[in-house]
This record gives sequence, C-alpha cells and structure tokens, in this order.
Amino acid sequence: MAAGSVLFFSWPRKIMDKNISVLVVEDILSARETVIHLLRALGFSSFVEAENGAEALDKLDRHPVGLIISDWNMPRLNGLGLLRAVRARESVKQVPFVFLTSRTEVEDVALASDLGVSGYLIKPVTIKAMAEVVNRIFSRTFEQDFEMLKAEVRTHLEAGDPAMAEELLRRFEQLHPAKRAQIRFELAKMLMDAKDFDRAEVCLRGILETTPLFAKGWEMLARVKSWQAMWDEALLAVDQAIAISPNNTDYHLLRGTVNLHRGDMHEARKRFMTALNIDRKNDQIKQDIWNAYVDLDLVDEVQREFGSYIFSSLNCDTLNNMAVAYRRQGELGRAVEIYRAALVREPDNPKILFNAAVAYMNRKQYAKARDLLLHALGNDPEFEKAKALLVQIDAAMKPKTENGGAK
Repeated sequence: MAAGSVLFFSWPRKIMDKNISVLVVEDILSARETVIHLLRALGFSSFVEAENGAEALDKLDRHPVGLIISDWNMPRLNGLGLLRAVRARESVKQVPFVFLTSRTEVEDVALASDLGVSGYLIKPVTIKAMAEVVNRIFSRTFEQDFEMLKAEVRTHLEAGDPAMAEELLRRFEQLHPAKRAQIRFELAKMLMDAKDFDRAEVCLRGILETTPLFAKGWEMLARVKSWQAMWDEALLAVDQAIAISPNNTDYHLLRGTVNLHRGDMHEARKRFMTALNIDRKNDQIKQDIWNAYVDLDLVDEVQREFGSYIFSSLNCDTLNNMAVAYRRQGELGRAVEIYRAALVREPDNPKILFNAAVAYMNRKQYAKARDLLLHALGNDPEFEKAKALLVQIDAAMKPKTENGGAK
C-alpha cells in the first residue's frame, strides 16, 4: 500500500464535545426555547438561533456549528430545503442534522433519509429522547470514518489513480460488511463519474439484489440507463425509487426527464407537476424543470407547458440557458428578448451582458453589443472574452476604404 493511502485504520474517533455551538432552527419561539433548555440540561452552552431555513443558512456562513436541530415546517425555507442545502455545502455537509418534527409518515422518513438526515426528535421532545438522539449521533463512528474515506477517495481520483480509490473502498467494506450497500454505492458513483457505466450497473444491481428498498440505488441505476439512452429500463428503475420514496422530488424530476427523452410529453408534464406540487416553494425545482426541456431544445414546449406557472421564477442562469438554446436554433430575436428579461433581474451580470452582446453582434447591431460589453467590463475589468469581442466589434464598426480595408 502506498504511503498515505490507508487512513481509515487510524482515523481519530469523534467524541461528544459539549463546547460546540448548536444551531436550533424553529419558527416558534417557545418551541425553540424548549429545545435550548433541554440541551442546556445535557451540558451544552453555546447556541445559534434561526427562525427558518433561509436565516439558518445565512448564520451558517458566519457561525461554525457542530450540530443542527431543525423544525420541519417553517416559512421561507422549510427543514427539508435546509437539509438539502446543508448537505450540498462543502463547509458544513458533515455536520449532524436532526429533525424536530411531528411528521412520522414512512414517505417523509424515506425522503429525509435520502437527503442525509442524522436523526429525528418527535414532538413533544423529552430530555430522555434528546439525550438518546445526541448520544447516538456522537457515538456513531462509521459515518465520520466514511466521510473521511470519501475525501481520501476523491484525492486519489483527482490524482488520476482510480485503482487506489477503488481499493480503499473495497478494504473499507471488509471492515464494515454490514454497510456494504452504502460503500458499494460510493463505488458505483465513482464508476459513474468515470463513465464506466457497465461496471456501475453491475455494482448497483448487486446492491439492489440484497437491498431492494435502497431508493437511491434505483435512482442511480436509472441515471446509468439514461446515460446509455436505454429509456425504458431507466423508467423501470426510477419507478422503483418513487415507489419507495414517493415524496422525493428528485425522483419525479428524473422520471419527467426520462419521459421527455422518450417523447412522452404528457407523462413528462404530469411528473414535473407532481414535483412542483410536493414542494411549491422550492425554486430550484422550477429551474430543473425548465432546463430539462431546454437541454433538449424544447424551448417552445416548455413555454407552452409551464410558462404561465414558472417563467417569472426563473433565475438568470436558467434564462441564459434558454437564450443559448434560441441562439442554437438561429432565433436571435427571441434570444435577445430572453437576455433582456435576464438583465432586468441582474442588470450588472457580466456573463449575461456578454452573451447578450454576442446575440446583438450576430444581428450586426454592433453599437448595442459594444455598450453591453463596456458595461460588462465595467463590472469585471479582467473579463478576457469580453475584451476580445470588443476588439472584434470595434474592427467591424470602422469605416471601410474603397478597396474594402479599414480606414
């Protein structure tokens, strides 16, 4: 074994440190105070409070925390949205996350498990329940070791050594045979990233043979079959994931996308609407639906199906994707209209200003393109592509001599 390759035999075990700050997210003050009171009784003394998920994310940027306890239903951003954002944010993705909830339906538990929740506290919370959850989280070592192993695996992959990365995962599996599905799933993700779809499928089918209720395994198998353009098999796999976790919006979005590829527009719309209805306040779902159509150049179709529902919620990145799709189709006038809408939202966005300038230049509206580029460079003086395009436009605008050269 190469030096520095196998660290999981000696990784330090994390013990409960009651000096950590605990982020308590709850919109009802009395309920928030109850949680803090219970934690104080258990020996914790440092707390960060937030009334909703959006405020919690803002505070996470400024206050390091070692534990998050969050309500499920909150205004602005609910607990699921907060959990999803925390697990996607590199700086806090490993922080234990406990739901404070009265929701005990199987579908909700499955959904939160998919997103990486660490534990649950069912209201009304007792000190016994609080102690059990906290002790279980901080006495758990597999997840902490696994996170460190995954970081090690990523290091080997980035160094161009996938064989060592795979070897680390297999050795870790030998140490934790009861966690075989979770470890093999990481291997399947690695094979997916390497576009080794055949081996990824073999790995996933092995997991699902022994763990048929592993929803994320079915989802990834659907993505493997999608990469292989085997749409019917992708559909069967994602249907299995939905049957296990019917409130997971990602699965419905994937099913809708698969149906778009199969040309089944009616079923695609139905699935996308299901995702919207499950989590109406989640703007990312709206972007994902729009981009699913735009990626297939189905720009008119998405406008017809969802324009009245979600166009006003589209962010600049999604509008930019839409305008680029129109440019690919040679619809420069419609692309310009979309860029105008994007610039209303973010008038100083250099990327949008540049892309709009490209569209105007292609329409030979050089003066307008030049104004946009100068605006972009005013906000980002090091924008090299904008500088280069400005040179081209200035050359195009120079008066021509009789023999065709610039004066």
